[in-house]
Amino acid sequence: MLINTVILFFRDALPILVLLAYLYAHLPTSQSWLLICLVASAILSLIYINQIHTIGQWFAGIGIELSLWFSQLLVYLLALVLACGLTFPKWSNRCFTYWIAGLMVSLTIASKGSNFILYFNGYLNQSNVLQSMLLGTFLGLGICLSLAILLYLAARWLKQRFGLWATWLLVHIYVTGQLVNALPLLVQIDLINASETAWSSQSFLSNEFEFGHLFNVLFGYQATPSIAQVIVYVCALTLPLAAFYWLKLDSTTHSGNIQ
Repeated sequence: MLINTVILFFRDALPILVLLAYLYAHLPTSQSWLLICLVASAILSLIYINQIHTIGQWFAGIGIELSLWFSQLLVYLLALVLACGLTFPKWSNRCFTYWIAGLMVSLTIASKGSNFILYFNGYLNQSNVLQSMLLGTFLGLGICLSLAILLYLAARWLKQRFGLWATWLLVHIYVTGQLVNALPLLVQIDLINASETAWSSQSFLSNEFEFGHLFNVLFGYQATPSIAQVIVYVCALTLPLAAFYWLKLDSTTHSGNIQ
């Protein structure tokens, strides 16, 4: 029970805390934004759990998988909207940026946090496992918070050294990895075929190891990725970077011609 609880925190709590750390470093400091995000996310998670049986019946029984996949896709797209705020001045409204970041956090907590509610609800009434579960909770949460604080400090340093694009790049790499990690949901419902493995690095770094878990959260590391995951990862990571670089270059050239 202790190990299962720690693994749960590594799998579902660490992605939430990493996103919060990156966004908190990227945005102007606002404690009220963080508090509102957490409250809204908790409400959204409870609503999702309350309606999970109904959602599961959508689209001939694949509603849960599709809802989790589309929530992750939406988080990815919202990260691109954040980059638009750095590229186009009219998109850089502070309130608008907070709304976008808040939606990203709320969707991530709703999709990941629902697993916590189901997990703890199933074991809270069993007194024989309560001690191990609480110990695993403190241990897992402590490790995840420590890593999140270190990542926040690193992101703040990068922001001071290289500007807002550096912290956005961290967010972009993170959401790309999470998008690829969600692809098995589509495999489960037979929407894509991911039977062919691109390579295997199990002997070098397995996903079961601590660093494997960490790298999986930070940038979507997979020891045995499928060809579909590799294609999606490369396209989702590089195409927006190329597009925003061209737009930034074009904007700079246009401003220079006007002057």
